[in-house]
Amino acid sequence: MVRSVWPKHNKHYQMNYGIRSLMVMALLLITGIYSGAQAQKLFFVFAHGQYASPVQASFKNDYNFGLGVEGGVGIGTGKTKLVGTVGYTVFKGSSEMTNTIYIPMKVGIRRYFLPANLLFIHADAGVANIKDKTTSSSYSRFTADVGAGAKLGPFEVGLAYDGFSSRNGSSGYASWLEFKLGWRFGL
Repeated sequence: MVRSVWPKHNKHYQMNYGIRSLMVMALLLITGIYSGAQAQKLFFVFAHGQYASPVQASFKNDYNFGLGVEGGVGIGTGKTKLVGTVGYTVFKGSSEMTNTIYIPMKVGIRRYFLPANLLFIHADAGVANIKDKTTSSSYSRFTADVGAGAKLGPFEVGLAYDGFSSRNGSSGYASWLEFKLGWRFGL
């Protein structure tokens, strides 16, 4: 004779067992959703359109503004991420200068703060290929930027101080302020 695990006349016991089973399934579901959400924070891609306003005196005299794009990836756990970016910006020359193309490749860090990771600061450094159409030359220079931004859902806005080391014989740093607007997608 096989004895039933369920007491035949104890509906209270059967109901408690059913509620416990539902609670366990709900906890597993919540844990799975939470784990999936955490995995999305490990890796992300982003793309920005940007407007550059020259600030260094001689660079500001030679160029009116710059328009460009940048894209990149970030990876890391917690609030600090390792970031890699590639960009393309065209600086509009003044009356005596023609356009210059700036193509940077950088690595850096991005640090989020506040409880919902709404704000971030970042610093990047790398090398840039500069194509100077006035002199028909192309050269590589050290480049770096530092900035801050805000995450607004899938969108990002930011402000950065960017630039590259000046050409041979020139001292200083060709620099500008960048205003960025774009999107971020976590994977």
